[in-house]
Amino acid sequence: MGQRVTVAVPDQLFKRLQPVKKHFNISAVCQEALEMAVVTQELKIQATEGMGLVERLQAEKAVLLHNVQQEGFELGIRSSSTLSYQDFRHFERVNAVAAHLDEDALEYLWDFLDFKAYPQQARLHDPDFAHLLKVDPQSRVFFAQGWVDGVLSVWQAIKSQVDVN
Repeated sequence: MGQRVTVAVPDQLFKRLQPVKKHFNISAVCQEALEMAVVTQELKIQATEGMGLVERLQAEKAVLLHNVQQEGFELGIRSSSTLSYQDFRHFERVNAVAAHLDEDALEYLWDFLDFKAYPQQARLHDPDFAHLLKVDPQSRVFFAQGWVDGVLSVWQAIKSQVDVN
């Protein structure tokens, strides 16, 4: 013998059920629906907890975002040759803001590089990053932050030579 469970249904569904309930076993329909819901939930729990899926995906995401930031960093280094003294000083001043960039930062970066006539084909070495930057706001932020870090790494390496007087 099974356990009894009370199921509440909305009034509208109850009204619709009345004329057709003779044509099927309400208890069997509810059992089947509950069985499917329980199996689905068990599979979700097994997939996320049992196999460490969440932890693995978090680790993969961290690696991917690091690679995106590194790609931005390398572009910052490469594109530094197009920057002026004022540009370097500006990025040095606003560096603290780079930690709080939003997803629009990448659009501003592309506009800035267009203004500096930095070639588009030299911006991304990995074509997968182009797609990722289009679909993932967090990757756009990491890429732009990496670019600022790359520019500033060049500036820190040459600043003392430039400011000699």
